[in-house]
Amino acid sequence: MNTIQRLAYPLIAVLSMGAAFAAHAESPTVDDSATQVWSQTKTRAQVQAELFAARADGSTRVYSISYNPLTVAKTTTTREAVRAEARVERAVNPSAQMVGEDSGSFYLAQLPLSRDASHVLADKSR
Repeated sequence: MNTIQRLAYPLIAVLSMGAAFAAHAESPTVDDSATQVWSQTKTRAQVQAELFAARADGSTRVYSISYNPLTVAKTTTTREAVRAEARVERAVNPSAQMVGEDSGSFYLAQLPLSRDASHVLADKSR
């Protein structure tokens, strides 16, 4: 028994280390970054000139803190009309309440406490 323990534990350690090193295999794609030649078509000064021109004409607003595309988004539907549509959808399609970001948990929390879930949870084979 002592001999088995002396041989088994180091063998297991060596095999697990071998498996760990084998897991660090190389990528199947060829890394040819050492042989690639990168060429730039524009100088730094040209790129900076384009940036300053874009800032001047306002076309870089997308990356600005003041960019808000929702300021131009308008709707003709009133809040009450949207709420009425939601009420009709809930009345017509009760399963519509079980979808959304809360997966129906708000709807289920609003149900009366007198509802009995034992028929859902009970084993139907009995």
